[in-house]
Amino acid sequence: MTIAAFLVTVGAAGLGGYALLRWLGLDDFESWAGGRVAGLVAVALPAWWLGVVGLRQWRVAGAVVLVAVAVAGLLSLRRCENWRGLVAAEVIFVVATAVVVYIRLDHPNISFQEKPMDLGIFASLLRAEGFPPPDMWLSGETLPYYYWGALMWTVPVSLSGISLDIAYNLVVGLAGGAVAVLLWALGRRIGGNHRSGLLVAFFGLLAGTPDAVRQLFAGQSLFGLDLWTSSRQIADTITEFPLFTFWHGDLHPHLLSMPVACLALLVALEAGKRGPRWQDTTVLAILFGVCWAANPWSMPPTLVSIALLLLASDERWYWPTGEGRKRWLAVGAVAIGGWLVTAPFHLGFVPFFDGIGLVTAWTSPSDLLLYGGCLLIPVALAAVGLLRHSLGRDAEIGQAALLATVAAVMVVAAATGRPTLIILTAVTAVMVAGVMWAAPGEGRPALALAALGTFLFLVPEVVYVADGYGDQLHRMNTVFKSYIQGWLFLAVALPVMVRWSTPKKWLRVALVAAMVVVALPHPVGTALQQKNSDRWGLDGLAWMTDGDRALIEALRQQPPGAVMIEAVGGAYTEYGRLSAASGVPAYLGWANHELVWRGPEITVETDKRSDLVLRLYSSGDPEVVRELAATAGADLIAVGSLERQDFTPGDLAAVAGAGEILVEKDGAFLVRVTPPALE
Repeated sequence: MTIAAFLVTVGAAGLGGYALLRWLGLDDFESWAGGRVAGLVAVALPAWWLGVVGLRQWRVAGAVVLVAVAVAGLLSLRRCENWRGLVAAEVIFVVATAVVVYIRLDHPNISFQEKPMDLGIFASLLRAEGFPPPDMWLSGETLPYYYWGALMWTVPVSLSGISLDIAYNLVVGLAGGAVAVLLWALGRRIGGNHRSGLLVAFFGLLAGTPDAVRQLFAGQSLFGLDLWTSSRQIADTITEFPLFTFWHGDLHPHLLSMPVACLALLVALEAGKRGPRWQDTTVLAILFGVCWAANPWSMPPTLVSIALLLLASDERWYWPTGEGRKRWLAVGAVAIGGWLVTAPFHLGFVPFFDGIGLVTAWTSPSDLLLYGGCLLIPVALAAVGLLRHSLGRDAEIGQAALLATVAAVMVVAAATGRPTLIILTAVTAVMVAGVMWAAPGEGRPALALAALGTFLFLVPEVVYVADGYGDQLHRMNTVFKSYIQGWLFLAVALPVMVRWSTPKKWLRVALVAAMVVVALPHPVGTALQQKNSDRWGLDGLAWMTDGDRALIEALRQQPPGAVMIEAVGGAYTEYGRLSAASGVPAYLGWANHELVWRGPEITVETDKRSDLVLRLYSSGDPEVVRELAATAGADLIAVGSLERQDFTPGDLAAVAGAGEILVEKDGAFLVRVTPPALE
């Protein structure tokens, strides 16, 4: 029942979002496609602001807002003009959500990689009495990370009463469904029909990479295709693509911000078509601000994409003079308003930014094509088509000029030893020229998105954002965050790229067919692999022992302000599991992440805390345990599977004797420590 309540609650938010988008002028299909995302933002934003100014019951306030927007949506539904479009959007959303949930049924565990951290952020938000929420891995401190993507889903999770263990995996599916239907709406608008919508939705969310074909030729079967290898296509980098992101299921900022970014594109397309009004600018500022707060890496691409769609209507490109002045002012208002919308977050958040540097490694064309070939090849062909179109009406002269231009690019690429850099630069330049000088009806907005998408693939060939991961991994995050956003922009532009690739329809059909064949092995393989699974489920904590789960349930019942101690171990392990799953701050969790978040100066504090935890569990003296817990400011000590593994029964007996045992199961127990002063 709680699953149904959660889905209904998210749907209720969607009703309000539908009303808002209809008010902006989007049609029924588009409004329903973006309704859930718009509604979740509309609920979370005022609730968050109330929490920022001190209202402890901000989640209750969010529930009130949710009811209000749902009522507004029901009233708006009475004026629906196209029920068929509305139903079509819902079917696409449901099917896509089901597909994402299905391909994850055999690995729902919230463990490995960043999943425990993502779970901990959700759990902290469900307990937070204000903002920023408490840091679940460094008690007494607030979370120095971007939490807004999870915040959007917090009120529905809280209101429905669904267990976070299951809600986590449902959010992955629902976010995937939202991205799919929004991509479909974008493709329908860009390409003019639902076939284009299907094309964009498939390549934007479900398409695999050509690396799957390489694996097949290397002797791998469909059942054994390795998505992880494909997501690390380029040495010392991360090359996630949307299918992998949703299959893997990290509720990380890059996943959670995707639906908001897609909705911003849809609203910007409509506003750019007829000219931005104050309503459009306000909503775009909110969406941009939320996207920024949810994932700071998305800030530049999201703002630039909004700006391009406002300035590059299908009819013309607008310079900041005459009729274009209003559009440029709207872009400025979106940029400034976006910061203001989530200003308290920005004022309290220090980004992990150590400057910009020039790269010392680059990507080979083969690696790039094995990652993004299904999208980059159509863009390159479209660039050739644009050149052919612009180089002259005389067929022979135009053909000669085209060949000379392409040859010159290839010669420079070979001579410099940086072919990827040169070719991407040339394609980007052609797309930019197309944006400036394309004639009406030639797909200017899509050319703008293609230029941005190609540019994002180009960025890691020149510069990287320094973020503390060392020289060998200096490009890791820049490639990761640039490529996955570039992927989405190129997918949205795909219908127009295919149209520009060749004037012959049968060649366009052949190109799309070839792209689909290359892109299918990964999604087909992930679906087939479900048949080999011996367990399916949505419970993300099913991997835990019964004793650990009993501790988590007891911890979740503790009042705000509680602090716990659990055994300390390395990042990306099972350590920190109890605080992450419950949201009760641990004296120390993953010290590595505190180092990444806060910088090297935090090491002195985390080392001190790690030493105290070790002394507490190994003291063998209940009085010492009490004194150390008091020093830590902790009132709870957990003894679960890892603590029993790391310490002797005698040591743990001293922990049990340090206070009242609140819960005990299968050898695991949770102790409320008796303060030393009461002894």
